[in-house]
Amino acid sequence: MEMSYMDKMTHMVGSYAPKEDVQSYTTPIEDAPSGLIARGHYTVKSLFTDDDNNEHLKWEWSFNIKKDWN
Repeated sequence: MEMSYMDKMTHMVGSYAPKEDVQSYTTPIEDAPSGLIARGHYTVKSLFTDDDNNEHLKWEWSFNIKKDWN
């Protein structure tokens, strides 16, 4: 039985002028769901846009929530 779960979150990074140095941003820490129901494989679709909704970066990544990692 496959279950589907969808959530959407948005983080406002702020306005930064372009520059030569690498700029980074770390999102606030979030707790992963726990318990039997939350276990499984999750796929995340991430998108980086500006205030005009121009896409600058789009990527997909995944992770597993398991009881044991052995």
